[in-house]
This record gives sequence, structure tokens and C-alpha cells, in this order.
Amino acid sequence: MNYKLLLTIAAIFLFAACSDDNNSDPNLDDRIKFLGSWTCDETIGSSQSAFTIVITTFGESDSLRVSNFSNLGNSSVALALVSGKSIVFPGQQVGVTNIDIQGSGLYLTQGANEKMNLNYSVDGQSALANCVKN
Repeated sequence: MNYKLLLTIAAIFLFAACSDDNNSDPNLDDRIKFLGSWTCDETIGSSQSAFTIVITTFGESDSLRVSNFSNLGNSSVALALVSGKSIVFPGQQVGVTNIDIQGSGLYLTQGANEKMNLNYSVDGQSALANCVKN
């Protein structure tokens, strides 16, 4: 358990160090760009699925709630931390069956499209999700 916590803390500092401070507005909440409904195309092993997640604010100015994380149902909420364009899902259990998740991602824009590329694990299985803001 301590190993997961150390990895999560290291990832947060790594992503925070990688943010572009010259282009960021200190008065702008980093969470704003992540908020809303996103359509995700997820790959876990050879399985692929498409689903929608909804991201809302939670608690402190760096915290988010992600409903329907990994298509586990709207009542399955994952908590995330943001810094700049980075999002981190610290190790946690979600859903009624306490599924272990953890991971990270990056927000980016392509023209008028807002996207997130997420890399995470779901009960030890590696997952990739490419999400587009609705």
C-alpha cells in the first residue's frame, strides 16, 4: 500500500513539474478545462468499449470527481487531482465491488477539439482511454 502512495505522490510532483508555467494564468482554476461530459474510447487488453464520463469539481481547488470511470456505472466515482494539464487518479477503490484503480492523464487541444489521454489500471489490468469533450 505504501508503494502505491509513494508512486502517486511522485507522479503528482512529476506532472506538476512538467506544466508550462509561462502560459498559465495563476487566477484560472486548473480544473475548469476538465469539467463536463466526455466520450471515451477505452482499450483494456483486447477489449474495447465506448462510454461517457462526467467530471465535476470536488473539495479543494485541485480535486475532481469522475462519474462512470472505466464504464463502471454512474455511481462509480473516481477522485482525481489536477495540476496544469495533468490529471492523476491516486490509488483508490471505486464502485460497489471496490475495484482498484489508479492512473494519470493529460489534457490537450487539437484545433477546436478538447481531448484527454488517460493511462490507468483497473484491478491490475492496464487501460488506455482517449476521451473527447462533448
